[in-house]
Amino acid sequence: MKKRLTALVMGTLFFGIVSVVSGQRLVSLRPARAIELALQNNETVKKAEKVLERAKANLRVSKAVYLPQVGITGEYQRQKEGDIDERDYLTRAQMSMLLVQFGEIPQGLDAAQEAVRKTEIEYERGKKEIVHAVRNLWHNIILTQEEIQQRSAFEVELQKKLRSTEIKHEEKRISFLSRLNTELELSEQQLALNELQRRLDIDTAELIRLTGLDPLAQVALSQPLSDDDITLDAAVELALTNSLDLRDLQGDIVRQERLAAETIWNRFPEVSAEARYKDLHVLLEQHQQNRTWDAKALYDPVIWDRERDTSSIFETNPRTQDGWEVRFNLNIPLYDGKKTENLRSVEIAEMERLQLEYVEKVKSIRVEVRRDYHSVANAKEQMEIQEKRVKIREQQLRTIEQVLDEATFDIPGYQGVTFNDAFQAQAQFTEAQRVFYQARRDYAQAKEKLRETMQWIE
Repeated sequence: MKKRLTALVMGTLFFGIVSVVSGQRLVSLRPARAIELALQNNETVKKAEKVLERAKANLRVSKAVYLPQVGITGEYQRQKEGDIDERDYLTRAQMSMLLVQFGEIPQGLDAAQEAVRKTEIEYERGKKEIVHAVRNLWHNIILTQEEIQQRSAFEVELQKKLRSTEIKHEEKRISFLSRLNTELELSEQQLALNELQRRLDIDTAELIRLTGLDPLAQVALSQPLSDDDITLDAAVELALTNSLDLRDLQGDIVRQERLAAETIWNRFPEVSAEARYKDLHVLLEQHQQNRTWDAKALYDPVIWDRERDTSSIFETNPRTQDGWEVRFNLNIPLYDGKKTENLRSVEIAEMERLQLEYVEKVKSIRVEVRRDYHSVANAKEQMEIQEKRVKIREQQLRTIEQVLDEATFDIPGYQGVTFNDAFQAQAQFTEAQRVFYQARRDYAQAKEKLRETMQWIE
């Protein structure tokens, strides 16, 4: 009965596990597809996109004044005196259109335009950060998988070696310390494998989060990222072309040049004028705060009017306008206490500061690219040296083990080795492995750091 119950439980667990695994969709990703998914689905990119949409909507709000404005105004008045009940109705249509505007750009419009420009740059910056994050994870996952594969091969060889060592120890051919040394070596490899599996699980989960895939999906990376074949001069030029900081400064300089030029409008005469023919008005109005002059057309005909007695107390203004009317006012400033000159000096000084900041940023980018470019070369050489060191340490360890296992085996330079030498060689080999694998990761990070400096996401 117990056996049947156990079999039933095991069968249930087995089918449950199979159903869970089968429910997990296997997704094969290429680098370009992973980046595309991240740009489409990542919440950080989506939030930046919404911020940009909001800034563009605010800009449309600021520009609404340049579109036709249409409305209806209605008036109703009533008064009763004794038996006389006086009522008055009046409805006008209002249609206006800003014909032309000259002078400074209004502050609200300028701020809205700047918000859109800055937000577009931050949106591009956010997309580039996501791309580099995906690429860094891609490097980490590929290298972790390669290290797991290589260490798994070591583990298989060490397990064979341990079985052989156990047999030799039982036959009294080697000492117990030799067996312990082999067990220690195998344990260290298994520990490294366990750590790598956990690291792979975390990095894969992070890649799934960035790409917006199903958290239960199984991800298989199809290929490693290709190496970049680029010269130092090309890297510098690419960084200068792609730099969002330089693009931002260029926009600041263009805006500041405009602000400096707009100070001349402070010397422009203050003008206001109105021309009317019946219900059609053309107005020229000045706004002191923004130093702008707006030419506006206004048409406000009466569309519903109650006939009234001309002696009605409600008739305070004529209902219709006949004929024409012209009004013009001009105020010419002769001296403003050098206000305009000083304002221009302020804007020009700020413009020159931005130009110097731009030059400084260009120089900084050139040096930073050069530094990161050489860091890639240094990391590559370091990786190659560590790879040779691993081979040397492994050969030393195997030779010492062979000398200790076969006492009659004589190798020049290895006479008189002890188990302490074997333990030390084992530690050196393990450390050389760790340093080599870390050097590979440093090389991958250095390459991606250069890409980030160049802001290159292709």
